[in-house]
Amino acid sequence: MLKTIYLSSVIVLLFVSGVWHIAAPKQTTGWMNRERGIRILGAIMLEMSIPCVAWGGLYFWILFVGLTVSGFMRFCRPQVSLAMLSQRMPGWLQAGLLVEGATLVWALRF
Repeated sequence: MLKTIYLSSVIVLLFVSGVWHIAAPKQTTGWMNRERGIRILGAIMLEMSIPCVAWGGLYFWILFVGLTVSGFMRFCRPQVSLAMLSQRMPGWLQAGLLVEGATLVWALRF
């Protein structure tokens, strides 16, 4: 039951974030151009990775690594994360990757 709630929250977070990138690109860019916004996102991702350690299994370890690496980069090095994303990927591509990530988490669950 907890795993289902957890995975649902990861899916919703990724999907809503991706749709928000498409629906409000200027507002998203404004939030993500601030170090504080990137650090908050990194902290959320690091917190969301903790249950994966307790549950184990290949699926949760892969999810743990993805959330931890991404969260760590955003929390500890927000300028590197910001420069890397803004220079190499347009917003619509980031949105597509977020929605695709949500779809993969949903499709590969259990």
